[in-house]
Amino acid sequence: MLALTGSAALAQDRGQRNGQNQQGHTQFDEHDQQVTRDWYNQNQAHPPAGLRNQDRLSSDEESRLHEGAVLDKDLRRKVHPAPPDLARRLPPPPKDHRYVALGGHVGLIDNNFEVKAVIHLHGN
Repeated sequence: MLALTGSAALAQDRGQRNGQNQQGHTQFDEHDQQVTRDWYNQNQAHPPAGLRNQDRLSSDEESRLHEGAVLDKDLRRKVHPAPPDLARRLPPPPKDHRYVALGGHVGLIDNNFEVKAVIHLHGN
């Protein structure tokens, strides 16, 4: 019983930061950006799909990747799930949202492909 209580408390702590419930977290804060950049720097030698040099977006595509934008069919084809080990380091995304890797960026999008937040790891 004690082990279950401890596990529940740990899970609750992972979902909270600075007293805020992160289940409704739809923006990247400074901590999220630092965690993502640290992860990227540690994995830059062998980046996964969506974060490789060949995955970089054109200038036109870059201009269409911003908070509030709905990804068009062209950009949707370039969306990859965020690496699981990175996603575990970030707060749980809200229901119907997911972390993605796209063109050298990490984003949070909803099920309608609306961009909620973006961390630009490298640009053109």
